[in-house]
Parts: sequence; C-alpha cells; structure tokens
Amino acid sequence: MKKIVLIIALCITHTILYAQIAKYGNDFLNIGSCAREQSLGGCAAASSVGAAAGYWNPANLSVPKGYKTDICAMHCFYFGGLANYDFAAASYQADSATAIGLSFVRLGVDDIQNTIYLFDENGEPDFSRITYFSTADYALYFSLGRQILRIPGLYAGANVKLIYRMEGEFARAYGFGIDLAASYKKKNFAAGIVLRDATTTFDVWNINQEKFDSTYLATGNSIPENSVEQTAPSLLMSAAYTLHLGKFAFMGEIGGEITFDGKRNYLIRSDFTCVNPCAGLEVSFMDMAFVRFGISDFMKNNHLYISRTYSYVPSLGAGVKVSRFSFDYAFMDASTNSYEYRSNVFSLGVRF
Repeated sequence: MKKIVLIIALCITHTILYAQIAKYGNDFLNIGSCAREQSLGGCAAASSVGAAAGYWNPANLSVPKGYKTDICAMHCFYFGGLANYDFAAASYQADSATAIGLSFVRLGVDDIQNTIYLFDENGEPDFSRITYFSTADYALYFSLGRQILRIPGLYAGANVKLIYRMEGEFARAYGFGIDLAASYKKKNFAAGIVLRDATTTFDVWNINQEKFDSTYLATGNSIPENSVEQTAPSLLMSAAYTLHLGKFAFMGEIGGEITFDGKRNYLIRSDFTCVNPCAGLEVSFMDMAFVRFGISDFMKNNHLYISRTYSYVPSLGAGVKVSRFSFDYAFMDASTNSYEYRSNVFSLGVRF
C-alpha cells in the first residue's frame, strides 16, 4: 500500500513540475453522469454503485446482490438545448469479488454556422456560402473493480479512458488516461476516493491548417498548430452514512474535488491546489421512492462594483425503483436569473 501511495505522489509531482498542463483540459468529463448522482451535487464517490460507478468510482462497480448486470443511460441538455450531453454505462459481476464496466460519454453542439467563406471574391456577403458543422467530445471508459479479500470492506478499481474530440473539419484530438480508485464500506458507513488522470491524460491535437489559411492570414491571426494537451491529476473523494428509521432511510454524503493545476475560482484555493466541496442528502421510502438534494461548486465572484460575492449550485431530484427498473430525475440551477443555465437530467436503469 505504501508503494502505491508513493507511486501516485511521484506521478503528481512529476506532472506539476515538468508537464505543460492545460487547465480545464477535457473538462467535459467533469460534468457528471446519471441523475441520481447529479442530484446529490456530484457527491457520489462513496455511494455510487453498479454501472454509474464506472464514472464516479470504479471500485464500486459491483452489481447489487441478486443481479449480474446493471445498465443505465442518461440524457440532458444545456443552454436551452444548444448542447446535448449523453451517458450510457453497463457493469457485469464477473465473480463474487470482481466486476467490469463500460461507459460512454458524449457532449456535442450541432448545426454551428461556418461563416469563414461568407464573403465572395468581391467582398460581398453571400449567405448561400454558409455551411454547418458539429463539435463533439467523446470518451469511452473501460472499468475494473475488485474486492480486496484480505481486508474486509476494502475495494479497489481503475479506469482506462479513450478520448476522441472533434471540431468539425477543423481539428481532431485523440486522448488516453487512467483513473485509480478505492472505497471502503462497513455497515452503514462508506468512503471513496478516486485519483482521476493519475499519470495525466494526454490529448494529441491534429489541426487541419488548410481550413484556416486564407481567413486567418487575411485577419492577421496566427494559425493553430498541432499540439499535445495534458490534463493534470485531481482527487475526488467523499464519505457517506446511512440512517434507517422504520421504512425510511436517510443517506448523507459530504466530499469534494481537489485539483492540482493551479489556482481556480473555488472557495478553498491556493497557488498549488484548490478544493471544491460538495454535499448531498437522499431520503428513501422502502427502497422504492427517493428524494434527493445536493449543493456544489462554491465560488468566489468578483464584480465591478461589488468587491466579492459567493455563489453555489443547488440541485434536487427524485427517483422511483420498481422491481429491476429505475427512473431518476435531477434539476440543477447554475443561475437564478437565466433559464438557459438550468438543466434537466433524466436517467433510466435496469438490472438483471
């Protein structure tokens, strides 16, 4: 165990000191997945299980008792439907101690107007020259979770991530990364920790410079070049406790994300690392009906006339489980002043 901790620490130190880190690189993978976990404010490294755990904590991949396979799918939209976010995952209980999983993520914006060739050779606008393109980010997770038989209640897991990013005909990127995870469960208590992008995640960008030449040179802009983008490691952790009262159960979870790519606009921050705390509460009745609340993304905001204000993102949701099927809904409000920043998330799940 000490050797594993030392290796992880060396990976983080090497990345921070020597790599050219792209802050917010592959940030589409930080949006979240599945309505249940998002309604808890993304505080789910300890409580997420089954297929959804491939994203949140692969150490918790084990399918609940009585089933071998767990499947879930999610869809939500942002900015009034401008961007669409989709997630699908499956996990399989290979034996009593081992589970495997596969997850797919897509964030896309379609039908973007391409006005590079809007003006003809006479400098006049010709709207028939407008074309359309899409930009989309894809990720495929291969997950493994296993119980550590020598230590009751301890689980370990890992993700291998393959990434493909597409900006119309202008650019392509291919990426690779690894996540390491662990969790511990004892009676009503659970804790989880995930080292995302453990050895940094690499995206190799290939720019189609021919698509930029004439326009960029005419406007005095520099043409983008091929590059390698690296995403620094981050820690996702949480602890949960469940209290049973008759037919009701109350599960509370607290945690947060720790980043290592410099100062961010989080509530707790320094030049080296920042902490983004979160918390969630789930109330269930007979393990069939669920109501959930969450809070996350505490920020310090500076304004022109107000020296400093604080903001946060609340979330709430509900769920129903009938036999092997489940349906979950989450609502998140990133701004109280604009409908475009509110998100509705829907998830479906089945176990067999």
